[in-house]
Amino acid sequence: MALKEHEYIRQTLERYTNCRLEDFCEHLLITNFRQYINRFQKKTKGELSEGNFLIVNAKELNCTMIDFGIGSPQAALLINCLAYLDDLKSVIMLGMCGGIDDILEVGDFIIPSAAIRGEGTSRHYIPPEFPAIPASSVNRYCIGAVRKFSRDPRCGIVYTTDRRLWEFDEEFVEYLRQQRILAIDMELATLFSVAYHYEIPIGSIMLVSDMPLQRRGIKDRKLHDDIYLEHMEIHLDIAMDAIEHINSKWSEVERKLTSEW
Repeated sequence: MALKEHEYIRQTLERYTNCRLEDFCEHLLITNFRQYINRFQKKTKGELSEGNFLIVNAKELNCTMIDFGIGSPQAALLINCLAYLDDLKSVIMLGMCGGIDDILEVGDFIIPSAAIRGEGTSRHYIPPEFPAIPASSVNRYCIGAVRKFSRDPRCGIVYTTDRRLWEFDEEFVEYLRQQRILAIDMELATLFSVAYHYEIPIGSIMLVSDMPLQRRGIKDRKLHDDIYLEHMEIHLDIAMDAIEHINSKWSEVERKLTSEW
């Protein structure tokens, strides 16, 4: 007999992570960066598994971290699969973005309030007129965690694109400037859209890794290395603090979520 949808999706998640579903924690951090998940494993002493995705289960924090790769199709696949976990409570994207607004600097943290759907994947999950927005009940704790570490979180609209090397397209760059877009990335609109479709509480803590529209602002090899050296540790600490507080105050978060859907 052919597999039913829920059976197929749950098996897909197990295959991609090389991890039993019962080993997943209730709260998830997701990222694009192997350096982050390796550091998370060392900080938490969690159990590392490797399939197409890297995964660490940190039981004491009640937090699983997954490195799902790059791009909207991968992001959609992950959230689609996570939706079939029995005990999933929240998801936070821990990523990087390019700063567009000149008020930003490399090392700033952004808590996006919405994402423009400049990619193509989200149309498979919600109609084109729907906005891509996170759960404010989760974002609230992301903002609080950034402030706890004496940083000023920036909030605003991020543009999600599925195009690489857009920096040299002058027409597109001018569009970004004209629309008062805060930053640009490759997954957030998809993550927010698919999470909305499946009613998954999601937020994000994004690190400004470069300022691609400024002179000499595009990320080169040296800046790439400096980002991890100077900002990865605090980025992880902020995310873990947000997860800790969401977990400890889950009944309050859950009550607020009922008004978002």
